[in-house]
Amino acid sequence: MKAEELLPEEQNIVNLNGQQVRKGTIGSFLLNCEAIAKGNKDFQIIDDLKEQAIVLEKIGFFDILEIKIPEIKQILNK
Repeated sequence: MKAEELLPEEQNIVNLNGQQVRKGTIGSFLLNCEAIAKGNKDFQIIDDLKEQAIVLEKIGFFDILEIKIPEIKQILNK
């Protein structure tokens, strides 16, 4: 499946496993992980990461992918 088949360009939210997921959630989660892995400890980035992780947990993201970066694991208690 291609991204545009799941979420067409004009659509911003998709319902997965009963959870509404906004377009860009996974991408922003990955960018926040990268920032933290590079040493950025900004509270807003950490808060955003935690908020995104709640949504990703509900859709089964972490059942498929494992967090390996120790700093991220500690923040998310994974």
